[in-house]
Amino acid sequence: MLFGLLLNIYVIHSQTNNDVNIYNWFDKTVGKDNLDLNNGTPYTNPYRTIGDSHLYLINKYEIGKITCEGQKYYEVKLKYDIFRDILVLNPYGESENTGISLIQNKVQSFSILDKNFVKIDRKIATVPEFTLGYYEESKVAPDFTFYIKHHKDLQKTVLETGVFYTFKENNSFFIDLKNNIYLIKGKNDIIKLFPEQKKQINGFYLLNRELKKSDLNQFMKNLMKYISNSLSIQTK
Repeated sequence: MLFGLLLNIYVIHSQTNNDVNIYNWFDKTVGKDNLDLNNGTPYTNPYRTIGDSHLYLINKYEIGKITCEGQKYYEVKLKYDIFRDILVLNPYGESENTGISLIQNKVQSFSILDKNFVKIDRKIATVPEFTLGYYEESKVAPDFTFYIKHHKDLQKTVLETGVFYTFKENNSFFIDLKNNIYLIKGKNDIIKLFPEQKKQINGFYLLNRELKKSDLNQFMKNLMKYISNSLSIQTK
């Protein structure tokens, strides 16, 4: 009877601080090593890299949260392999040398580094680049969502000491506008979607050249907010 009551509490979808504490208390009571989240296969990284190159969003585990099969888990250690699109869990109490590749079709969403990711499981015939997998999601407005598909390209280098690899970021950008998906390759694609904002978009590019060079992801997210705010002002 008590277990059933606790279970009912655990599946509440609210994300208040009190609920987070309940989730974490329940995990500790049941034992995090026994939770369904630990289901998956051992994670391995077979790539010997050069210098600081790596295949991850960031090359260490970060505290995050995840929704898996409708169940929410808080304060779990996650690492995201963006080359192979694998979300890696460091099991509770285990060394960071141990990782579990979470089964993608069981994961609905996760958050790390103040970034929110969702699993996309639909295909768009007119946008074949919009593949299945994890996407960083930024909800700009009720009918306007911006997606980043994080990815890295691999380059092989043969040295006397063996074969090594380097990974270079090569992300893709998409806009979901009124339930239509658009691939964004550059400024012209954005202007085609928002022709009435052409002057403002050109101005934003001009004023934010340094950010575009140093952090294209943040530049694009800022641009989406700027366009949305500008549209809101025009419609008032």
